[in-house]
Amino acid sequence: MQNSFCKTPLRKASKILVEVAAGRRRADSVIKGASLVNVCTGEIQKNIDVAIAEGRIALVGEAGHCVGDGTKVIDAGGAYIAPGFLDGHIHVESSMLSVGEYARAVIPRGTVGIYMDPHEICNVLGVEGVNMMIQDSLRTPLKTMVTFPSCVPGMPGYEDTGACIGASDIRKMMASERVVGLGEMMNVPGVLAGRSKTLSLIGRTLKSDKVVTGHYAARDNGKNLSAYIAAGARCCHESTRAEDALAKMRLGMYAQIREGSAWHDLKEVSKAVTRHKVDTRFVNLVSDDTHPYTLVNDGHIDHILRRAIKEGIDPVTAIQTVTINCAECFRMAHEFGSITPGKCADIVFIEDLKNMKVTRVMIDGEVAAENGEMTREIPEFAYPSRALNTMNIGYAVTADCFHISAPSESPAKIRAIEITAGKTM
Repeated sequence: MQNSFCKTPLRKASKILVEVAAGRRRADSVIKGASLVNVCTGEIQKNIDVAIAEGRIALVGEAGHCVGDGTKVIDAGGAYIAPGFLDGHIHVESSMLSVGEYARAVIPRGTVGIYMDPHEICNVLGVEGVNMMIQDSLRTPLKTMVTFPSCVPGMPGYEDTGACIGASDIRKMMASERVVGLGEMMNVPGVLAGRSKTLSLIGRTLKSDKVVTGHYAARDNGKNLSAYIAAGARCCHESTRAEDALAKMRLGMYAQIREGSAWHDLKEVSKAVTRHKVDTRFVNLVSDDTHPYTLVNDGHIDHILRRAIKEGIDPVTAIQTVTINCAECFRMAHEFGSITPGKCADIVFIEDLKNMKVTRVMIDGEVAAENGEMTREIPEFAYPSRALNTMNIGYAVTADCFHISAPSESPAKIRAIEITAGKTM
């Protein structure tokens, strides 16, 4: 998959990277004396240098020969360095923040990239709304990869939405370099029934050589799960039981274990890893939704990593799930997700692995945050007025609107929805 989310395309940077690694040209910056969390091999390598040029990694090892008069040297002092964290499934609208303000909150926590499904704004403003969020994202260093919404409206004939997305919209948006895939395909019945309209959305995505993200919440892990995966769904964040996640991994689907503000699935679903001797390459940790209170008080991916470690997942394994595993899920590991030569220089400095305290964040070789604060300015962005006045109810909302009149004075039964805290089921 082509990547437009790095400072310099590899095809334009490769000659310079060769020169720097060979010592014939000086690096832009060099990290000295770090403890590298090597997500490729699952080990920690001590006293490692990293040479950076053109926003990419030229060399990993001993980089004394890459240092010149103009090279910025960062002494890691033995601190851990790891690839920047990636959130494989997130709805920015759930944070009730613009993309720019969201980036300001998560970058200092170590998040360098997100796979954003903007289906909330798409339900209201359609393609135009998604493009607004894309424009908003361009002012930030946060790598904002879009999975274009697949189910707008989510329940046709029941919802009163501002837009309706079809195959022609998918075809147009898949041509955008900012769109990397199809948002969660919630219409599982449509897929399993082989409905042409539903499968055409998946087909347009596959024809564009992009990733189809899934939403398989059913507890049927038999033939229906195989059928859903066979249709093209590559990942799913809806596992609420360990056996669901394990079944998906065994069938080659990325199990995205969710720990957000509303959904707390990690405690149960992490048992798919901690109670089974299985390879974790098909595991991602994701947030799905993160409210402002959680971002400010707990964090983002760094918080989820701490939770995973508390549940018994090894710190290095946990980091793999939000770096190389996520990048491989979206077929972008050739560009980022590891600290290896040629990759984007997206690097987090971690004080200690158990507590995942991030002290410095580099994106494309430049320091974007340090000690919990942004070091790069994020310009202001104004959404047009038509995006700010979309609540059209048609009548004044008062307390009486929520009054349910009983047919008589005798007891009456009403339909209600029971909510299980922290769960979708």
